[in-house]
Amino acid sequence: MSNIFANVKGTKQMSWNLIIAFLPWILFGLLSHRYPMAALVVALAITAVQVLAHRRHPKILELVSFCFFAFDFMALYFLHWAAVGQHQGLMVHLILATTAWGSLLVGTPFTLQYAREMVPPERWHLHSFIRVNQWITAVWGTDFILQACVLEWQSARGGLLPSVISAVLSALSLIFTLWYPRWVRRRGVVETAVAADGPPIS
Repeated sequence: MSNIFANVKGTKQMSWNLIIAFLPWILFGLLSHRYPMAALVVALAITAVQVLAHRRHPKILELVSFCFFAFDFMALYFLHWAAVGQHQGLMVHLILATTAWGSLLVGTPFTLQYAREMVPPERWHLHSFIRVNQWITAVWGTDFILQACVLEWQSARGGLLPSVISAVLSALSLIFTLWYPRWVRRRGVVETAVAADGPPIS
């Protein structure tokens, strides 16, 4: 178990890779209220670059992102489907939640593709390695569902509190992504040391 993630640097790199993967969604969320078309074009361009960069080993999240932003652009600016624009925020979180939980159901947590970049191939199929990514993916899937609920709350009631809760939820998910692999790695080191020492002398 101690070899799941070789070092803290690898865990940080995985987290940064996830942040980069979510970058189109982050920028879209920040810009869409004031510059909806520009936000959509920027997000679509970034996802297109991501998909092309990983075309030999496509990533689930990047493919879903590209398909969503391409659909969103067509629906809003070519088909003029007003309902898509009205429920855009809810759609974003539900699609991300479906991506996370769907990848878990098919046995390939979406975070696994980023974690594998940080460890040698012989560790990719370790049960403990996969288990860590199942937990991380489940946390993000839960975050997306809660974010959708918070968004609906904000639409109905307004106010600053929903925005604060949304930011806290995102921060907690990111902290868990950083903390959990380190905790598993440290626990594995302790268990290995205890096993090497043998049973206590009576």
